[in-house]
Amino acid sequence: MKKKIIFILLPIIMILSCNSGNETNEREALNQKVLAFAVLSEYHHQLHIMIGEEEGDKMKAFLEFKDALILQTNVELIPVNNALKRISDVQSDHINVMRLDDLVDYYQSGLSIQIEAILKGYGFEEVFSIDAVMDIYDDLIKN
Repeated sequence: MKKKIIFILLPIIMILSCNSGNETNEREALNQKVLAFAVLSEYHHQLHIMIGEEEGDKMKAFLEFKDALILQTNVELIPVNNALKRISDVQSDHINVMRLDDLVDYYQSGLSIQIEAILKGYGFEEVFSIDAVMDIYDDLIKN
């Protein structure tokens, strides 16, 4: 009898547990975009050191960027994380470092457009600071 109950309940529990928490709502998607944009802004200096546009230790800059914990947890940053993994040696792998720079520049622009688009979808047309996006969004969805 216990085995029958387990065999009946187990698939139900598995289905429910697989579905719960997997739904990404709009607010969380926006938050991931905002955090990704902020991280790319924060580490842009390190990227410029890596490509030789600014003075500094290329390896230190590379490790600071690569070791940012958010790269492992933010789905918006998967392409950036993968590009960092393709760099074998920051000192000599100029091609992949330049590709990373291109990726970050374009990706950051894309994130900016996506963030702005979500706010515009609620009728927000003003200039905003990236730091204020989530507060703006929360105010917009209340109305």
